[in-house]
Amino acid sequence: MNLPLPIISLLVLVVVVAVGFIKKINLGFFALGAAFILGTVGGMTAKQITSGFDSSMFVTLVGVTFLFGMASQNGTLDLFSKKIVALVGKHTVLIPILMFFLSAFISAIGPGHIAAGLLMTTFAMYLAFEMDINPMATALYAKLGANAGCASVLSLTGILAKNLSEPLGYSGFGLHLFLTTLLSGFIFTCIIYVMYKGYKVKADNPMKLSDIPKFNRDQLLTIGAIIVMVVFCIGFKFDTGLFAFVAAAVLILLGAADEKKAIKGIPWGTLVFICGVGALVNVINKLGGIDLISDFLTTLMNEHTASPIMAATSGILSWVSSTTGVVMPALYPIAADVATKFNGASYVELISAITATSFAAAISPLSTGGAIIMSSYSAAKETTTEEMNNMFKTLFLLSVLNVAVNVVLAALGVFNLGSLFY
Repeated sequence: MNLPLPIISLLVLVVVVAVGFIKKINLGFFALGAAFILGTVGGMTAKQITSGFDSSMFVTLVGVTFLFGMASQNGTLDLFSKKIVALVGKHTVLIPILMFFLSAFISAIGPGHIAAGLLMTTFAMYLAFEMDINPMATALYAKLGANAGCASVLSLTGILAKNLSEPLGYSGFGLHLFLTTLLSGFIFTCIIYVMYKGYKVKADNPMKLSDIPKFNRDQLLTIGAIIVMVVFCIGFKFDTGLFAFVAAAVLILLGAADEKKAIKGIPWGTLVFICGVGALVNVINKLGGIDLISDFLTTLMNEHTASPIMAATSGILSWVSSTTGVVMPALYPIAADVATKFNGASYVELISAITATSFAAAISPLSTGGAIIMSSYSAAKETTTEEMNNMFKTLFLLSVLNVAVNVVLAALGVFNLGSLFY
């Protein structure tokens, strides 16, 4: 029995994700190979196949991660974080909320959820042990914040959302997507705050501002470059990636950072992951696979249930794949189809629910976020197999709870925000 191409294309996507998950290999390279074979079988030319590899987005992401790799390499981000935490002094009850907003801020101005999550979660874990407060809760505040802030127009997720949506005919939703993702993360942070009794946090060894060194010349130049980039890119609509290269070039000329170390810090594997899977999803879309999924989902929903169903779908998919690499490229086109078929369904609300819920699932130990928390814990403290197994179970259950919370938020229409920002 010969299967139609749309079904074959979807089966290829399932196989690629499954093999990548089981074998722990970079899906980007695997997806590019699969895209070539699938596209060739489907009668597509090499130019049509490679058109799905978004070179513009690749350049943008390289520029932003290169600049913030410098900020990380010369100690700017780490020192900035310590100074902010030290501001609370003896009011350590504020540390949980501070960790969330500090991580969200760092994530939002450019580094994104991976870089900011790695930096802040590791910092939070060591800080927790030093101050004798709950390390799991403190790390969660940091990772939830990094995820919550990553949908800004300067960050990887916001850039990706823009690049995925504009070909579908949608734009001008950047602030809305950022606020909904931030709100989703903050709501669950409040839940964690209550569960772990963050209001009772009392450190025996609070961090003192006087003990932290001042910013040196290189770090001040780096802060200045980032501020200039934020002003020009948000205020004057300059291209974020290209301006990041300009700022990075100035820092290199002034000797403010080691460009070789910064280049090594660029997450090349992640970038190829995102663009490679994007190329495969583009081929699947051309062959009718996305339309097939869209038609199936629309049989299960109406304009009132579209948002929670899309949210649940993104959360489940995120447990075994990447938000930026798989979930967003796969589900954004479907959201556009759903919005077209149901007059009461909003594309912006749907992608907000998709993005926020996918990141809600990303604290699972099967995802990068949960893995960072576990590795940071084991690096800061010698752990037993039993402790790691318990942490794995706890993080996964919290991930399930977070996804459930977001599905409820979607059902209540929270991701629409009253249509105030689009």
